[in-house]
Order: sequence, then C-alpha cells, then structure tokens
Amino acid sequence: MLVAIACLTVFLVMALLMYTRRLSALLALPIMALLISLVGGIPGNEILSKVFGEGSLKLHNAYTTTMFGAVLAELINKQGIAKSLIRWVAEFAGDNPFVLGILLTATTALLFSTLGGLGAVIMVGTIVLPVMMSLEIPTLTAGALFLFGISIGGMFNLSNWQVYTDILGINRSQIIEFVIPFAGVMGALVLTFLGMQLKMLKSREYIAALLGLMLLGYILSGSFHQGRGDYATQAADAASLAATSIVFSILIIYAAYRHWRKVSSMSGLALATPFIPLLLVLFCRWDIIPAFLAGIAYGALITWQHNSITMLTRSILDGISTVIPAVALMIGIGMLLAAVMHPQVANAMAPLLTQVVPTHAIPYVTVFTIAAPLSLYRGPLSLWGMGSGLVALIQKTTALGSQAIMGMLLSVGQVQGICDPTSTHIVWTATYLGTDTQALLARTIPYVWVGVFLGLCLAVILGYVPW
Repeated sequence: MLVAIACLTVFLVMALLMYTRRLSALLALPIMALLISLVGGIPGNEILSKVFGEGSLKLHNAYTTTMFGAVLAELINKQGIAKSLIRWVAEFAGDNPFVLGILLTATTALLFSTLGGLGAVIMVGTIVLPVMMSLEIPTLTAGALFLFGISIGGMFNLSNWQVYTDILGINRSQIIEFVIPFAGVMGALVLTFLGMQLKMLKSREYIAALLGLMLLGYILSGSFHQGRGDYATQAADAASLAATSIVFSILIIYAAYRHWRKVSSMSGLALATPFIPLLLVLFCRWDIIPAFLAGIAYGALITWQHNSITMLTRSILDGISTVIPAVALMIGIGMLLAAVMHPQVANAMAPLLTQVVPTHAIPYVTVFTIAAPLSLYRGPLSLWGMGSGLVALIQKTTALGSQAIMGMLLSVGQVQGICDPTSTHIVWTATYLGTDTQALLARTIPYVWVGVFLGLCLAVILGYVPW
C-alpha cells in the first residue's frame, strides 16, 4: 500500500506542476514515468528497455495516423477547401441566426473530424466566428458554439480513435457504437443551448431540428449497432475497392484535363474532401491510414493545378511539423503507460484502485459525473495527460471494462475539450472574441456537465457497466 500511495503522490505532484504551468505535459509525462518506475521498484535495465525503449513506441500506430491526418488537414487548408465550405454554408443559411448557428456548428464539427491543431482552429475560427456575429449571435454564444463544434468533431476524428484503440484495445465498431448516439446527445444539447440563448425554445424551427437530430441519431446508431457478418464485410470491402479504383481513374483523367486547360477554379466536389476518410472507415470498413491516403489523393486530384506537386509536398512537410508536439506527447504517454502497466507497479496499485474505482452502474454514473472537472488541466481523467497512466491501471487492475472506460473518457473529455481555460484552442477563441476563458467556461459548463451525465448513462444503457 505504501508503494501505491507513493505512486499516487507522484501523480498529484505532477498534476500540481502542470496546473501551475511550472512544467509542461511534454516533460511531465516522461518524468512521471521515471519516478513511478523508481518508486515501484522496476529494475534499472527494464526502465531503460521496457519503459523508455518499448514505451516510446507503444503508441506508434496513433502518432503515425496523426501524421497522415495532419497532411490531409494541411492540404485542405492550403487549397481553400475549408473556407469555401464555410462560406457556402453561410450563404445557404441566409439571415436566420438560429439556422446559421446550427449549420456553422455542424460544419465546424464536420471539418474537425479531419482537421486538428491550433492552426486549423485559427483558420476556421476567423471565418466562422465573424459570420455568426454578423447576424447578431452574441459573442460568448458564438464562441461556445465554435467550441462545441470542435469537440463534437473530435469524437469522429480518426486519429483520436487510434489512441483509444492502442490504449484500451478496443476496435472501431465498439467506438462507433458509442460515438454516434453520444454525438446525437451533444448535438441536442447544442440545440438547447442555442435555443435558450436566442430565446427560441418554443419555436417550430427548434422543435423540428431537435426531432430531426434525434431521428437521425436513432437510425445511424441502430444500423451500426446491428453490425454485419464477415461475408458482408468482405463483400463491402471488395465493392468499395472496385468503386474507389473507378473513381480515382476518372479523377486522374480530370486532373490531366485541369492541368492541360490550366483550370484554377475549385469544383464543388472538392468540398467532399474532408469527409472522404470518415466515410470510407464508417461505411466501407477501411483501415484508417489507407482512408487518409485516399482523402489526400482525392483532395489533390480534384483541385489539381500546375503547382499541385509542390503544394502536396508542402502539405506533407507542414502537416507533419504541426503535429510534432502531439507526437511528442504520445511518446511520453507511451512511456507512462509502460511504467504503470509493469507488474511491479500494477500489482502495488491494484488494492487501492479496486477500492475507489466504481464498477457498477449507479456509482459509475455518480462518481464520474461529480469527478468530471478532474479532466481539466491534463488531470487524472484526461487521456492526454496523467490520466493515460491511471486509465491503464484501471483497465488492468479493476473489473471496469474497456468500453466502460472509453465511455467515461469520451464523456468527461467534453469538459476538457469545451471548457478547459488552459487549452490552446479555448485561449485563442477567448482572445479573438475579446473576452476571457473564464467567461466561456461559465457559459458552457452547465450544458457540458449535463452532457457528461447523459454520456455516462448511455454507457450504462449500452451495457458497458453492470447494475
């Protein structure tokens, strides 16, 4: 028990240092891995080989996927696809602030299912936020809608899925089973939030949008929940591969035509680029990296110009450079995972965790709802901080299943994604709007906390946690 208390003390001290900004997460995670290894009694040779050597490669699938996603995101930025999509949606919405707010939030979510990083936040935000405010959507409401869109989109970001797969050992179908209905829950909260801000809760537009969203979520979650057999999956894969081959053959001819005629205008079909990888993964059961490659190829060919080779090369270099901090963070997370999953540490922590981690439905919902703010400041419930180590320990030493842990992380993670005053995208949003992060926190936290509660209830309803 003394070892467990010492390891927990290391967690708390590092959390305090990160909270007070005296130590960045990039440095805190490997230092935490070293200290926990020493406290836990891991032999020196295993600290070098297992914790630092193998641990640094533990999330290699996740950070490789992140790099491919960043290349696609950079291509979308450089070719002006995201800007064109936002402007098209704004024109479609007309001068109705409710419709505009919902459509631009949905567009932000769709974009951030592919995009990521502060650069993408700035690029999208500088277009979306002024458009919202031009129709007299209040400043804080516009900022909150933008943050809701980023967070909901992040639930569908394939790079994030790979992190859950690597750490928890769950597959894509298990992630989809939870993400689709939970996105519907968060979407309904966004509608409620905007309806209250604009005093439109009794309007027919609001009621129709809410019912439509609930119906869509029910249909989609039902279709994915049923699943398909191996034969159907193989048939779908073969059909999608054949269809993709035909489509890209046509795109190559189209790109040659654009090059020959020196066409510089953007085709409307280019607006589909951000969604190609997600569609291939969701409906065609492709692996994530090939889906990103297909999206990159589609985006390059559909917007082809005489300098597209140079543009694609720059997208590769600039895209990868933008995610180097995230890659470094994942390396540190891998080291921490290797340390806490070592038998010496896991066995020492098991008695403590089995006493405090809830493993039944009502305590699960109650405890994690109350503890949701612990996901702030890369705290113990943040997968992108010290929580990565605790999650691995919870999975290894308690009866809480992988899907229950995933449901908890996705639920409480909304607090970090939408409310955390230290997150760079929230700091930028507040600065751009001329307000402060605490004002955005106060405006969003009541709705996000309800979302956490409903997400945890959803995990129980789906059978992840026993009664």
